[in-house]
Amino acid sequence: MEDKKTISIRALRKEKSKETDQLDILDTASKLFASKGIEQTSMSDIADESGFSVGKIYKFFPSKKSLFLDIVGDFLEHLHNSSLEANDPDLPPIDRLKRVLQAAIDVANSDPDRVLIHLRESPSLFAELKIHYHDIYAVTIQDILTEAMEAGHLKTNDPMLLAIMLVGAVDALFSYLANSGEEAPFSPVPPLVFDHLISPLLTESAPAVKE
Repeated sequence: MEDKKTISIRALRKEKSKETDQLDILDTASKLFASKGIEQTSMSDIADESGFSVGKIYKFFPSKKSLFLDIVGDFLEHLHNSSLEANDPDLPPIDRLKRVLQAAIDVANSDPDRVLIHLRESPSLFAELKIHYHDIYAVTIQDILTEAMEAGHLKTNDPMLLAIMLVGAVDALFSYLANSGEEAPFSPVPPLVFDHLISPLLTESAPAVKE
């Protein structure tokens, strides 16, 4: 009879193998959704490309939409967590704003397939996810802008309206640059946003923004 330790090790290996298989399926689906679109990609296409059977894919993901939601949800969660890590309370608010924006750009540049899926597919497919993370990101930006105004580093404006404007500008730039074919297509976003939307609002007392 196997002892508890052996059974536990075997269970851990099995769980690790399961997680690896799921990640392989998600990565394959991401590439196909990005290149062909979700409607034009079948579960059979994903099976052929990944090397797994259709039955095994359905074992992990009950539908193509569930696969899609896992991909988009994971991407948006990654964006959110990176922004949280970049929002260092010990830094001046304008520096934090730049770091939060740069963190999002770095995530996007590291995973362009998921950006393309997020941008190209109908928002109705992931409306709740999109609204949830969009609201969180906008509120984070609003809080930073409010601190910057209270510190006298930014001219007084409605921080929520300004946050919505900034988030909307970033979304529009993402959509435009996604098909540029560049290796890091979203790199121009931070300087464009800061030079044209933030710098004109800085006051004389604002500290120099760190590069």
